[in-house]
Amino acid sequence: MKFEPWTIAYDLLGKKIDRFLPEFEELQNTLRKAGVRISFKAYVAFMFMISIVAFAVALVFSLVMLPLITGIAFLSWNNILLSLMLAGLSAIMTLILTYVYPGMKAKNRNMPIENNLPYISSFLTLLSSSNVPPSMIFNSVARIDTLKEVRQEFSNIVRDVEIFGQDLMNAINSNAKFSPNDKLRELLLGYVATVRTGGNPTEYLKVQSEVITKERLGKLDMMLESLSAIAEIYVMVLVAMPLLFVVLFATLGMIGGAEMNVSMFLYLLTYAGIPILGVIMMVIVSTLEI
Repeated sequence: MKFEPWTIAYDLLGKKIDRFLPEFEELQNTLRKAGVRISFKAYVAFMFMISIVAFAVALVFSLVMLPLITGIAFLSWNNILLSLMLAGLSAIMTLILTYVYPGMKAKNRNMPIENNLPYISSFLTLLSSSNVPPSMIFNSVARIDTLKEVRQEFSNIVRDVEIFGQDLMNAINSNAKFSPNDKLRELLLGYVATVRTGGNPTEYLKVQSEVITKERLGKLDMMLESLSAIAEIYVMVLVAMPLLFVVLFATLGMIGGAEMNVSMFLYLLTYAGIPILGVIMMVIVSTLEI
Protein backbone atom coordinates (compact mmCIF):
# COMPACT_ATOMS: atom_id res chain seq x y z
CA MET A 1 0.00 0.00 0.00
CA LYS A 2 1.33 3.42 -0.99
CA PHE A 3 2.30 5.68 1.91
CA GLU A 4 0.18 8.84 1.83
CA PRO A 5 0.82 11.14 4.82
CA TRP A 6 -2.07 13.45 3.89
CA THR A 7 -4.46 10.53 4.36
CA ILE A 8 -3.08 9.95 7.85
CA ALA A 9 -3.33 13.68 8.54
CA TYR A 10 -6.98 13.75 7.46
CA ASP A 11 -7.81 10.75 9.64
CA LEU A 12 -6.20 12.43 12.65
CA LEU A 13 -7.19 16.07 12.13
CA GLY A 14 -10.03 16.00 9.59
CA LYS A 15 -12.85 17.08 11.91
CA LYS A 16 -10.69 19.37 14.03
CA ILE A 17 -9.68 21.70 11.20
CA ASP A 18 -13.14 22.45 9.78
CA ARG A 19 -13.20 25.89 11.41
CA PHE A 20 -9.91 26.80 9.70
CA LEU A 21 -10.99 25.81 6.18
CA PRO A 22 -12.56 29.20 5.25
CA GLU A 23 -9.17 30.83 5.91
CA PHE A 24 -7.62 28.64 3.19
CA GLU A 25 -10.47 28.81 0.67
CA GLU A 26 -8.23 30.23 -2.07
CA LEU A 27 -5.94 27.22 -1.70
CA GLN A 28 -8.66 24.94 -3.09
CA ASN A 29 -8.45 26.50 -6.56
CA THR A 30 -4.65 26.66 -6.41
CA LEU A 31 -4.45 22.92 -5.73
CA ARG A 32 -6.43 22.17 -8.87
CA LYS A 33 -4.37 24.58 -10.97
CA ALA A 34 -1.20 22.94 -9.67
CA GLY A 35 -2.47 19.48 -10.57
CA VAL A 36 -2.03 18.29 -6.97
CA ARG A 37 -4.24 15.23 -6.68
CA ILE A 38 -5.03 15.67 -3.00
CA SER A 39 -8.40 16.82 -1.68
CA PHE A 40 -8.58 20.28 -0.19
CA LYS A 41 -9.40 19.12 3.35
CA ALA A 42 -6.70 16.44 3.29
CA TYR A 43 -4.07 18.96 2.17
CA VAL A 44 -5.01 21.46 4.89
CA ALA A 45 -4.86 18.65 7.46
CA PHE A 46 -1.45 17.68 6.08
CA MET A 47 -0.29 21.30 6.45
CA PHE A 48 -1.20 21.34 10.12
CA MET A 49 0.20 17.87 10.79
CA ILE A 50 3.57 18.57 9.18
CA SER A 51 3.76 21.85 11.10
CA ILE A 52 3.14 20.03 14.37
CA VAL A 53 5.83 17.49 13.48
CA ALA A 54 8.24 20.32 12.61
CA PHE A 55 7.47 21.98 15.96
CA ALA A 56 8.17 18.78 17.92
CA VAL A 57 11.38 17.96 16.03
CA ALA A 58 12.70 21.52 16.29
CA LEU A 59 11.86 21.68 20.00
CA VAL A 60 13.77 18.49 20.82
CA PHE A 61 16.68 19.50 18.60
CA SER A 62 16.86 22.99 20.12
CA LEU A 63 16.67 21.73 23.72
CA VAL A 64 19.69 19.52 23.04
CA MET A 65 21.78 21.69 20.74
CA LEU A 66 21.35 25.17 22.24
CA PRO A 67 23.19 24.30 25.48
CA LEU A 68 25.99 22.70 23.48
CA ILE A 69 26.34 25.74 21.22
CA THR A 70 25.70 28.63 23.62
CA GLY A 71 26.79 27.04 26.92
CA ILE A 72 23.48 27.71 28.74
CA ALA A 73 22.18 25.11 31.18
CA PHE A 74 20.03 22.31 29.80
CA LEU A 75 17.14 22.85 32.22
CA SER A 76 17.31 26.65 32.37
CA TRP A 77 14.37 28.88 31.46
CA ASN A 78 16.48 30.55 28.79
CA ASN A 79 16.99 27.23 27.05
CA ILE A 80 13.29 26.37 27.24
CA LEU A 81 12.11 29.79 26.00
CA LEU A 82 14.62 29.92 23.14
CA SER A 83 13.75 26.37 22.13
CA LEU A 84 10.03 27.18 22.12
CA MET A 85 10.68 30.26 19.98
CA LEU A 86 12.76 28.31 17.47
CA ALA A 87 10.22 25.48 17.38
CA GLY A 88 7.38 27.94 16.83
CA LEU A 89 9.31 29.64 14.04
CA SER A 90 9.98 26.25 12.41
CA ALA A 91 6.29 25.35 12.57
CA ILE A 92 5.25 28.70 11.03
CA MET A 93 7.83 28.41 8.24
CA THR A 94 6.71 24.86 7.50
CA LEU A 95 3.08 25.97 7.34
CA ILE A 96 3.97 28.82 4.98
CA LEU A 97 6.06 26.59 2.71
CA THR A 98 3.36 23.95 2.40
CA TYR A 99 0.81 26.71 1.72
CA VAL A 100 2.79 28.36 -1.10
CA TYR A 101 3.95 25.08 -2.68
CA PRO A 102 0.81 24.57 -4.84
CA GLY A 103 1.10 28.14 -6.15
CA MET A 104 4.74 27.56 -7.10
CA LYS A 105 3.85 24.30 -8.82
CA ALA A 106 1.02 26.00 -10.73
CA LYS A 107 3.49 28.61 -12.02
CA ASN A 108 5.90 25.85 -13.06
CA ARG A 109 3.08 24.16 -14.99
CA ASN A 110 2.14 27.42 -16.68
CA MET A 111 5.34 27.85 -18.72
CA PRO A 112 5.30 24.46 -20.56
CA ILE A 113 1.67 25.07 -21.52
CA GLU A 114 2.50 28.62 -22.64
CA ASN A 115 5.41 27.41 -24.77
CA ASN A 116 3.39 24.66 -26.48
CA LEU A 117 0.11 26.54 -26.87
CA PRO A 118 0.73 27.55 -30.54
CA TYR A 119 1.25 23.90 -31.47
CA ILE A 120 -1.76 22.74 -29.46
CA SER A 121 -4.07 25.37 -30.97
CA SER A 122 -2.84 24.47 -34.48
CA PHE A 123 -3.39 20.78 -33.74
CA LEU A 124 -6.93 21.44 -32.51
CA THR A 125 -7.64 23.51 -35.61
CA LEU A 126 -6.30 20.77 -37.90
CA LEU A 127 -8.45 18.07 -36.29
CA SER A 128 -11.54 20.26 -36.21
CA SER A 129 -11.15 21.24 -39.89
CA SER A 130 -10.93 17.50 -40.71
CA ASN A 131 -14.44 17.02 -39.24
CA VAL A 132 -13.15 14.95 -36.36
CA PRO A 133 -15.77 14.72 -33.54
CA PRO A 134 -14.97 16.96 -30.52
CA SER A 135 -14.65 13.96 -28.21
CA MET A 136 -12.00 12.45 -30.50
CA ILE A 137 -10.19 15.79 -30.69
CA PHE A 138 -9.73 15.98 -26.93
CA ASN A 139 -8.87 12.28 -26.73
CA SER A 140 -6.13 12.80 -29.32
CA VAL A 141 -4.56 15.68 -27.39
CA ALA A 142 -4.80 13.71 -24.15
CA ARG A 143 -2.67 10.96 -25.72
CA ILE A 144 0.29 13.23 -26.63
CA ASP A 145 3.00 11.82 -24.37
CA THR A 146 5.61 14.52 -25.12
CA LEU A 147 3.50 17.34 -23.67
CA LYS A 148 3.02 16.30 -20.04
CA GLU A 149 1.28 19.39 -18.65
CA VAL A 150 -0.99 19.83 -21.68
CA ARG A 151 -1.83 16.12 -21.63
CA GLN A 152 -2.84 16.38 -17.98
CA GLU A 153 -5.25 19.24 -18.69
CA PHE A 154 -6.98 17.37 -21.53
CA SER A 155 -6.86 14.05 -19.68
CA ASN A 156 -8.93 15.60 -16.90
CA ILE A 157 -11.59 16.51 -19.45
CA VAL A 158 -11.57 13.03 -20.98
CA ARG A 159 -11.73 11.47 -17.50
CA ASP A 160 -14.82 13.49 -16.55
CA VAL A 161 -16.55 12.44 -19.77
CA GLU A 162 -15.64 8.76 -19.92
CA ILE A 163 -15.59 7.89 -16.21
CA PHE A 164 -17.96 10.37 -14.55
CA GLY A 165 -20.36 10.61 -17.49
CA GLN A 166 -20.32 14.39 -17.86
CA ASP A 167 -21.29 16.17 -21.03
CA LEU A 168 -18.17 17.14 -23.02
CA MET A 169 -18.93 20.87 -22.99
CA ASN A 170 -19.62 20.84 -19.24
CA ALA A 171 -16.39 18.92 -18.63
CA ILE A 172 -14.39 21.40 -20.72
CA ASN A 173 -16.02 24.34 -18.95
CA SER A 174 -15.43 23.01 -15.42
CA ASN A 175 -11.81 21.99 -16.03
CA ALA A 176 -10.82 25.07 -18.03
CA LYS A 177 -11.56 27.29 -15.02
CA PHE A 178 -8.71 25.63 -13.14
CA SER A 179 -6.12 25.70 -15.91
CA PRO A 180 -2.83 27.29 -14.75
CA ASN A 181 -2.50 29.06 -18.10
CA ASP A 182 -4.82 32.00 -18.81
CA LYS A 183 -4.64 31.66 -22.60
CA LEU A 184 -5.51 27.97 -22.59
CA ARG A 185 -8.39 28.77 -20.25
CA GLU A 186 -9.69 31.46 -22.63
CA LEU A 187 -9.25 29.14 -25.63
CA LEU A 188 -11.27 26.32 -24.06
CA LEU A 189 -13.99 28.55 -22.61
CA GLY A 190 -14.31 30.33 -25.97
CA TYR A 191 -14.61 26.95 -27.69
CA VAL A 192 -17.47 25.96 -25.38
CA ALA A 193 -19.22 29.31 -25.89
CA THR A 194 -18.86 28.99 -29.68
CA VAL A 195 -20.36 25.49 -29.75
CA ARG A 196 -23.24 26.38 -27.42
CA THR A 197 -24.19 29.50 -29.38
CA GLY A 198 -24.22 27.60 -32.68
CA GLY A 199 -21.03 29.13 -34.07
CA ASN A 200 -18.35 27.47 -36.15
CA PRO A 201 -15.74 25.99 -33.76
CA THR A 202 -13.28 25.40 -36.62
CA GLU A 203 -13.25 29.09 -37.57
CA TYR A 204 -12.94 30.04 -33.91
CA LEU A 205 -9.94 27.76 -33.42
CA LYS A 206 -8.37 29.03 -36.65
CA VAL A 207 -8.63 32.66 -35.55
CA GLN A 208 -7.38 31.90 -32.04
CA SER A 209 -4.48 29.86 -33.42
CA GLU A 210 -3.38 32.79 -35.58
CA VAL A 211 -3.62 35.20 -32.65
CA ILE A 212 -1.67 32.88 -30.33
CA THR A 213 1.01 32.29 -32.97
CA LYS A 214 1.44 36.01 -33.63
CA GLU A 215 1.76 36.72 -29.90
CA ARG A 216 4.34 33.95 -29.59
CA LEU A 217 6.36 35.28 -32.52
CA GLY A 218 6.23 38.76 -30.99
CA LYS A 219 7.61 37.41 -27.71
CA LEU A 220 10.36 35.56 -29.56
CA ASP A 221 11.34 38.75 -31.41
CA MET A 222 11.53 40.65 -28.12
CA MET A 223 13.57 37.85 -26.59
CA LEU A 224 16.03 37.91 -29.52
CA GLU A 225 16.46 41.67 -29.13
CA SER A 226 17.09 41.23 -25.42
CA LEU A 227 19.62 38.47 -26.08
CA SER A 228 21.38 40.65 -28.64
CA ALA A 229 21.70 43.47 -26.09
CA ILE A 230 22.89 41.04 -23.40
CA ALA A 231 25.49 39.61 -25.83
CA GLU A 232 26.92 43.09 -26.38
CA ILE A 233 27.03 43.72 -22.63
CA TYR A 234 28.71 40.33 -22.15
CA VAL A 235 31.45 41.20 -24.63
CA MET A 236 32.06 44.55 -22.96
CA VAL A 237 31.94 43.35 -19.35
CA LEU A 238 33.56 39.91 -19.56
CA VAL A 239 35.90 40.29 -22.53
CA ALA A 240 36.92 43.90 -23.14
CA MET A 241 36.84 45.17 -19.54
CA PRO A 242 39.08 42.40 -18.06
CA LEU A 243 41.64 42.97 -20.83
CA LEU A 244 41.54 46.71 -20.15
CA PHE A 245 42.12 46.16 -16.43
CA VAL A 246 44.96 43.72 -17.08
CA VAL A 247 46.72 46.30 -19.25
CA LEU A 248 45.94 49.04 -16.72
CA PHE A 249 47.27 47.08 -13.72
CA ALA A 250 50.35 45.98 -15.62
CA THR A 251 51.09 49.60 -16.58
CA LEU A 252 50.51 50.86 -13.04
CA GLY A 253 52.74 48.08 -11.73
CA MET A 254 55.59 49.18 -13.98
CA ILE A 255 55.33 52.86 -13.02
CA GLY A 256 54.16 52.49 -9.43
CA GLY A 257 57.07 50.53 -7.97
CA ALA A 258 56.54 48.27 -4.98
CA GLU A 259 53.73 50.35 -3.48
CA MET A 260 51.08 48.55 -5.54
CA ASN A 261 50.47 44.84 -5.30
CA VAL A 262 49.45 44.32 -8.93
CA SER A 263 49.41 40.54 -8.61
CA MET A 264 46.74 40.75 -5.91
CA PHE A 265 44.49 42.88 -8.11
CA LEU A 266 44.96 40.50 -11.04
CA TYR A 267 44.14 37.48 -8.84
CA LEU A 268 41.01 39.22 -7.55
CA LEU A 269 39.96 40.09 -11.09
CA THR A 270 40.59 36.58 -12.42
CA TYR A 271 39.24 34.44 -9.58
CA ALA A 272 36.55 36.71 -8.12
CA GLY A 273 35.55 39.54 -10.43
CA ILE A 274 35.07 37.62 -13.68
CA PRO A 275 33.23 34.61 -12.10
CA ILE A 276 30.88 36.91 -10.17
CA LEU A 277 30.08 38.93 -13.29
CA GLY A 278 29.57 35.66 -15.20
CA VAL A 279 27.06 34.43 -12.60
CA ILE A 280 25.22 37.77 -12.77
CA MET A 281 24.96 37.47 -16.55
CA MET A 282 23.66 33.90 -16.22
CA VAL A 283 20.98 35.04 -13.77
CA ILE A 284 19.91 37.83 -16.12
CA VAL A 285 19.67 35.43 -19.08
CA SER A 286 17.71 32.88 -17.01
CA THR A 287 15.06 35.49 -16.20
CA LEU A 288 14.19 35.93 -19.86
CA GLU A 289 10.91 34.26 -20.83
CA ILE A 290 11.44 31.94 -23.76
